[in-house]
Amino acid sequence: MVNSAFVLQIRPYERNGLSFIHSSEEVTRNVKFDGKDYPNVGRGVAQGSTSSARRLDERTLEITDKIKGKITGTEQIELSPELKTLTRTVRPVGQREPNTFVFERQ
Repeated sequence: MVNSAFVLQIRPYERNGLSFIHSSEEVTRNVKFDGKDYPNVGRGVAQGSTSSARRLDERTLEITDKIKGKITGTEQIELSPELKTLTRTVRPVGQREPNTFVFERQ
């Protein structure tokens, strides 16, 4: 269990997407919900790094990360019914157990 500050900012991206900003990693993932790959940006981004997203339901997203076309992991992001808690479940390729992060809205 990690008990340190990890800030995740989520902002609108263009007209129908979202930006996920990980300031500590210096990575921004801009995605739309069309299943297409979008380049990740920032100083901490691996060359050829992309992300795609799709909605699973009204409060749940699935993001697939790739480097040079090869899937490196998937992530499920779920917003609680009261819209105050966000759960991020990260499944890197080759790792048996997922990493789960829970964020409270600030």
